[in-house]
Amino acid sequence: MEIQIHSAILHVLDTHSDQPVLADLLLEQDEESVRYLTAHLQRAFSSEEARDCHFDETSPLLELLQMAQDDFISASRRIAHNWFELMQQWPAIPSADVLFVLAEIDQVPCIAALKLNYKSAWLHVSEHSGGIVNRLVRQPSALPSSTGKADEAFFAALNGSICRVIEKKYDIDGKKSNYLCRSLLHAVSGYSPKEKLEVVKAAAVEVNQQFYGSLGMDEPSVAATLIENFCEEKDAAPPTASQICEALYGELPHAKEAFTRILEEKAVAPTETVTIAPAAVRRMENQKLKAVSGVEIKVPVEVYKDPSALEFIQNEDGTTSLLIKNIVTPF
Repeated sequence: MEIQIHSAILHVLDTHSDQPVLADLLLEQDEESVRYLTAHLQRAFSSEEARDCHFDETSPLLELLQMAQDDFISASRRIAHNWFELMQQWPAIPSADVLFVLAEIDQVPCIAALKLNYKSAWLHVSEHSGGIVNRLVRQPSALPSSTGKADEAFFAALNGSICRVIEKKYDIDGKKSNYLCRSLLHAVSGYSPKEKLEVVKAAAVEVNQQFYGSLGMDEPSVAATLIENFCEEKDAAPPTASQICEALYGELPHAKEAFTRILEEKAVAPTETVTIAPAAVRRMENQKLKAVSGVEIKVPVEVYKDPSALEFIQNEDGTTSLLIKNIVTPF
């Protein structure tokens, strides 16, 4: 990913105050601040939790995106003020500093907003009163480090063609729900890469149960197939839903048809790509099996289908037993 930062500004949205503290001047960009901004932009834009979305034709943000091309400061102030009003309306949304950045991401001019919710941190304060006294002071409004991440964010192309959002659920009008995409951006979001992958895995489990009388061992098998076929090459293009279908079901036309139908019902077309992020690969590499007794076992997917390492035994009562072979003990 290539990021070129042109301008940045910081606005303070602290709902303990009646008004936001909106900056009039841009941030000074020294080497450290640019490194900080770039790290957060890269992490947020490539997050597996980021959803692609498209603007409603009546979205007021479209006008502000056009304004940002000539007057970035005013556009950012108006967006920040609208954001603050939503935070006042729904107090569960935490106070934060919001970094607005005018940048080119992979040569696409865009405006990015990173909402950095406050964290608690401890600082030392030295006092001189008949001697030096060092005290610990709690700082309730510290910002995330450069290795942290923005709690909420959006990236919007200045021409309105692309929008990507990271949002969290808060207590909105009595129930946990998202607000950023719907109420601030007036945009319609799709699945994040993480959500889309979970939809695909759930569809495969449903097909297995429908056609093969699954006993609950499907998800590790699906994970093993995905890793084996699509996660070996680091720079490989993400697979389409159709390619995943082929890898899972090969020459089984009825299973393929059912899998495709389930995905289409969930608004995932066969031609859509399914990104399998490094974090998703790490989650799938070790599958957790849990017995009724509460015993949990982590099984590496590379040995899941190896009969010389594991054997799944179907019991008459409908449960499944696991036989682990070739155990090496320290005795």
